[in-house]
Amino acid sequence: MRCGRRVSTTVNAPVQKRHFRGAAPWPGPATMQRETVKPAPDRGTPKSIACRVLALALLIGAAIPVWSEPADTSGAVRRGYVSVDTRQIHYRFAAPAAGLRSQPPLVLFHLSPNSSQVFDRVMPLLAADRVVLAPDTPGYGMSDPLPDPQRIEDYAAVLNRALATLVDAHRLDAVGYHTGAGIALEIERQQPRRWRRLALVAVPVLTAEERARGAAIPMIPFDEDGAWAQAEWQRSWRWRGPGQDRESVLATYAAKMRPGARERGAEAILAYDSAAALAEARAELLIVRVRDDLWEATGRAHTLRPDALFRELPDYGHGLFHAAPALMNSLLREFFDAEPGERPATPADRHEDQ
Repeated sequence: MRCGRRVSTTVNAPVQKRHFRGAAPWPGPATMQRETVKPAPDRGTPKSIACRVLALALLIGAAIPVWSEPADTSGAVRRGYVSVDTRQIHYRFAAPAAGLRSQPPLVLFHLSPNSSQVFDRVMPLLAADRVVLAPDTPGYGMSDPLPDPQRIEDYAAVLNRALATLVDAHRLDAVGYHTGAGIALEIERQQPRRWRRLALVAVPVLTAEERARGAAIPMIPFDEDGAWAQAEWQRSWRWRGPGQDRESVLATYAAKMRPGARERGAEAILAYDSAAALAEARAELLIVRVRDDLWEATGRAHTLRPDALFRELPDYGHGLFHAAPALMNSLLREFFDAEPGERPATPADRHEDQ
């Protein structure tokens, strides 16, 4: 069906490239042949109405990004952005060749104040047989911030929308670390049918006293004197975990050196009821307890959900994913790769088998 008179014209138009759905286009000038259509004057006929309907459908279709599989990075970590309304969310990703993707995609949620860089050493290991994504929480890393007040519910809503653009799979797995554990729980609460298994590392099931103590930590002044810079460095160094190297501590320190970064994440997680979200979680759960400031809180999480798989790592603390990427790869695979209904063996079970 011809909907008008075709006229060949030469125009300068941008060529757009996408690596997968939702990624920002890279414009590049090019000259190309394009045919334009001059509508016929008989607008009231059935034929002209059909033409207008077809044109509208094509216009709508052009506005919807086309999904394509994440590119093979051979396990290397790459970066990208996805837009959610007027904001951009930055993420890291790693992926094997399409034929090797035997496991569901895995999403990693970092602690605050920090960014997805905390996972950059474990991502290549996990990406041997699955797509791995690690978004920066809004306001952290290179993701745009949300307006105050900061809420875990809002972080989760924005990240759920970002992931709906980036990942076409119906079932996903997730790792949540510290503040990221709260985000993972809330993301599962908002879209329970989409999330298969959650691994929660250092879970903030906080008491009223701990919330008050966290809220009392003073803001970084960022004044001319600069004594705050030394104090924050000493604080970061004091809290470093076993095996956490200087590069890892420096990355954590740098993440705090943005006005409001330390306070925003704390405000969000201190106001969030992690215990209620944990009690309601429908996904299969792994709770990992490490020797850091959430040691006691993570013990409460295990008491609240005794049905969850539970692992203790008393020899590790802050910087766990940088200090022991091979260990975390093995521990997470034990959980995520188990067949449905299969419960991985506990350390005691493995000892009895020897």
